[in-house]
Amino acid sequence: MEEARKLKALCEDTESEGREASRGRKRLTNQAQTWLDQARTILAETNSIKLQFDQRRTFCNGCFPDLRSDYTLGKRAFKKLKDIPRFIKERSGIQLVTMSSPPRVMEVDVPTVGQSSAQQNLDKIWDLLHDKHTSVICIYGMGGIGKTTLMKATNNKLEATSEFNYVIWVTVSKELNLERVQEEIMDRLQLNFSEHDSYSTRSMQLRRYLTDKRYMLILDDLWNSINLSEIGIPTNKENGSKIAITTRLFEVCNDMKADARIRVSPLPEAEAWDLFAANVGKEVVHQPHIKDVANDVVMECGGLPLAIMVVAKAMQGEKKKELWEDALRALRALVPEIRGMEPQVFRPLKLSYDDLRDEKVKMCFLYCSLFPEDYEISVKQLIRWWMMEGFIDNVNNLVDASNKGHRIIEELKRRCLLEEGIRDDGARVKMHDVIRNLALYIASPSCNEGPKFLVNAKVGLNEPPPEGTWREFERISLMMNDITELPIEPECPDLSSLILKGNRRITAVPHSFFELMPALQVLDLSYTSITSLSVSSSSLLNLQALILTGCRRLTEVPFLGQLKELQFLDIKSSGIRRLPEEMQNLVKLKKLNMSGLFNLRTIPSNVMSGLSSLEDLRMQWTDVNWAKGSEFAVENDVTLGDLGKLKRLTILKISIKDFDCVEEDVFLQQLPKLKRFKVLIGPCNNLNMNCLKQVHINGGNNYPRGVKVMVAHTEGLDLARADVKDVSQLVGVANGLRMLNIDWCKKMECILDWSEAGENALQNIEKLHLVDLSSLQKLFKGEVPQRCLRKLNEIYLSGCVNLKGLFSSEMVQNLDQLQTLDVCCCSGLEEIIEGHDKSLPENPFPQLRNFTLEVLPKLKSIIHRDTLALPSLTKLQIFLCPNLRLPKRPDTTDWPSITSGDGMWEANPRPHEE
Repeated sequence: MEEARKLKALCEDTESEGREASRGRKRLTNQAQTWLDQARTILAETNSIKLQFDQRRTFCNGCFPDLRSDYTLGKRAFKKLKDIPRFIKERSGIQLVTMSSPPRVMEVDVPTVGQSSAQQNLDKIWDLLHDKHTSVICIYGMGGIGKTTLMKATNNKLEATSEFNYVIWVTVSKELNLERVQEEIMDRLQLNFSEHDSYSTRSMQLRRYLTDKRYMLILDDLWNSINLSEIGIPTNKENGSKIAITTRLFEVCNDMKADARIRVSPLPEAEAWDLFAANVGKEVVHQPHIKDVANDVVMECGGLPLAIMVVAKAMQGEKKKELWEDALRALRALVPEIRGMEPQVFRPLKLSYDDLRDEKVKMCFLYCSLFPEDYEISVKQLIRWWMMEGFIDNVNNLVDASNKGHRIIEELKRRCLLEEGIRDDGARVKMHDVIRNLALYIASPSCNEGPKFLVNAKVGLNEPPPEGTWREFERISLMMNDITELPIEPECPDLSSLILKGNRRITAVPHSFFELMPALQVLDLSYTSITSLSVSSSSLLNLQALILTGCRRLTEVPFLGQLKELQFLDIKSSGIRRLPEEMQNLVKLKKLNMSGLFNLRTIPSNVMSGLSSLEDLRMQWTDVNWAKGSEFAVENDVTLGDLGKLKRLTILKISIKDFDCVEEDVFLQQLPKLKRFKVLIGPCNNLNMNCLKQVHINGGNNYPRGVKVMVAHTEGLDLARADVKDVSQLVGVANGLRMLNIDWCKKMECILDWSEAGENALQNIEKLHLVDLSSLQKLFKGEVPQRCLRKLNEIYLSGCVNLKGLFSSEMVQNLDQLQTLDVCCCSGLEEIIEGHDKSLPENPFPQLRNFTLEVLPKLKSIIHRDTLALPSLTKLQIFLCPNLRLPKRPDTTDWPSITSGDGMWEANPRPHEE
C-alpha cells in the first residue's frame, strides 16, 4: 500500500498547484485535471476494496472463509495496485498549469418585450457603445419597465462581435455590498482569490488584470453611486472601455457622471397588447367575448412589462368571460388578488418606496394616490396640499415650504415614482397606473404598514360608501363623483383628511356630519353646490385647512370665527358676500385665498388686522372698495394700510381698482419685505409673467407716488391702455426690472427718453414685449447709457405700425446678449438696423439664436452690409416679407433662397455648438 500513499500525496500536490496557479491568473491544464480525476478514482476504489477485506475478516472471526469471494476481491485489488505505479510515472510527464481564459461574453436568457420601443432603445445603446466620446451610459426608469431586459439583449448581441475583450455583468441590487461586487467581477474573470485577501489587495489584482483590456461592465439595478476605481475598475476611456448602468434613480446617473442617459418609458398600447397576447395566447384573447375585457386588463397594467407578463401568466388558458371580468376587478382593487402580483410586481416596486428614508416624503408620495387614475396633478396645488397636511416640515415660512415641496417633487420624479404631465413643462405630474396601485396597496388596511386610505376618486359614484365603512380610515378621497347626499353622522375617530372636491350635486352637508370626526384637520368641499355650511361649536375644533374654492352658491360662512386652529382658508371664486367679524380670531391663519369674490364689497378692518400670522394673502379680482387712506376711512372700512400691518406677510396678490388707494405709507413700506407679490391696478387681465414680483397697470397717465413706489420694487411690469407718451418717469428708478410688457398704449411715441429716465434705467431688463403701439416711432430717445440693455435677451414686437427703423447702430452695441428677436405685423418697418454707421460691430448679434420676421411688407434690409454672420443662429423664420434682401454669410455658406415673396421660409442654418 506504499504506492497508494505516494499516489495520494501526488494528488494533493496537484490540487495545491492548481490553487496556487489560480492566484496568478492560471489554472490546471485539461490533461492535469483528467489525470487528477482518474488518480482520485483509483485511490477511492483501492480504499473501497481494502474496506471490504477488513469487513469480511471481522465478520468471519475464525469461521470458514468464503474463498470464492476472497479470490474475486484479491483479483480486483491486484489490478488496481498494478495501475498505481503507471499513474505515478505519468505524473512526471504532464504539464500541470496553463493560463486561464474566461469566456468573453456569457449569454443570458432574454424575455421578449415590446418590439418597436425596445428596439429603439437598443439601437440607442448600440450607437453609444460605438461613440468614442461616451464612456458611461445610464439606463433609468421605474422598476419592471424593462431596463435589465435591454441590457441582457445588448449583452447577447455583443457575443457575435469582437467589440470587447470581456463583457462583465454584475447585479448590484439595493443592499450595496462592494466586496460582493468585487468578488463577482473577479469570479467572472476567473481571478481566484483567498478569503484572507484584503479588499485593497483584490482591488490591485483586478486593476492589474483589466488595465490593458477593453471591457464593458454592466452594473444592473444600481441604487447608490459607487467608486469603481476603489473596487479595482480602471477608467480605460482611451481604449474604448464602457460602463453601462441600470437604475431606478436619476440621481445615480448624475452621481456616476454618466455621459448619456436613456429613460425607458412604458410600452405604447399596441405593443403592450402584443406582448400580453403573445404570453397569454392569441387564441384566447382574440375570442370575441373576451377581447374587449382583455384589452381593459392590459390597460390596467399601464404599459409596464413586468405587470403585463405576470398577469398574462395568471390568465393563460382562461376562456371564460366571467374570469376575465373578475381579473379586471381584481386589478382595480386595492389588494392585489391576481396570482403573482404581490410577490412579483408590488414587492419589487415597493423597494423604491422603502428607499424613501424620510417618512414625510413617503407620505407625500402616498398622498398622490388620492387623486383619480391618470389625473394630472398641478404641482403648485399638490405642494399646497402637502403644506396643509403638515408633510413639509423644518421650514420657517410658506415660501420655504413651497421651495422644499418642489425639491420633493423632483426627488419623486428622479426615482420614477412620479411622471411629468403630458405638456412636459414641469407644471403638472401624474402617477403611473401601477405605481398608483402600489401606493393604494401600501395605504390599504390589508398592508398594515402605511396610513389607511379610502380612495374612490372619479369612479362615477352616485352615493358615498356605506357609513359603517368610514371608521378605520385616516384619509378619504371621494373627489370628482356624482354624490348627491352625505351620511348623517359617520363615525370616523381617526379621519384627518376628507376630500369631497368636484361632487357638484352635493347641495347640503348634514348638521351632524362632522360630530364624530374629532381628528379632522383637512376638509375640501371645493366645487360642490352647497348653499350653506352649518357647524356646531364642538365640531371641527382641530381643523387646520378648509377649502371652499368654487362653491358659487355658498354666500355665508358665519362659523369661521370658531375654527381657532385654522391655518389655511381657501374661499376663491365662491359666492361669499361678507366675512364675519369673528374671523379676527383666526390668529393661526397662515394663508388666505379670497380671489375672485365678485360679490364681496367690504371687509371689516379689524378682520385683516387680527390675522397676525398671515403669510400669504390672495385677493385678485375681488372688488373690495379700498378706502383711500386712514384719514378718509369711515368705521369698518378697510385700507391698504391694514395690510401693511401684517408683519409676517411674504406673499401678496391683490387687485386695486382706484390708483389713489395706493397712497398708504404703511402698505408701501411693507412692499419691499415681500418675497412675492402681484398687484393689479385697474381692470387688469390675468397675464402671468415669469417673475416673483409683478405690477400690472391698466389705464391711467399721471400716476401717483404710490404707483411709482410699487414699480420701483417690481421685477415685471405690464402696462396696458395707458395714456402716456413714454414710461421714463415710471421705470426710471425700477432698478430690479427684468420684464417689461407694453400693450395698446395708443399715444406712446417711444419707450423711454434716456435723459429723463437716467443712466440706470433698464440696466437689468431681460425681456421686452411691445404690442399694438400704433404711435411708436422709435424704441428709445437719446443716447443709450453704456450699462443699459446689456442683459436684454428677448425682444418681441407686434403691431407697431409707425416704426420705420428698429435699432440704431449705437443701440446695437448694447445688444450682445440678445438671443431671441421676433418682429411681426409692423407694416411701416423698413430696417432692422438703421443707417451705415462704421462703428457698428462686425458681428452685431453674436448670441442671437431665434430670428423671426413676419408680415413686414416694407422691410428692405436687416443691415446695410453685404454680409451678416449670426454665428449662434439655430432658427430663422421669414414670412410675408416680399421686399427683404438678405445679406450673404461671410463664411461663404449661402442662406437658403426664398421661393416666393408671400410664402413661408424656414431654415436651420448650421446648428449652434455649445
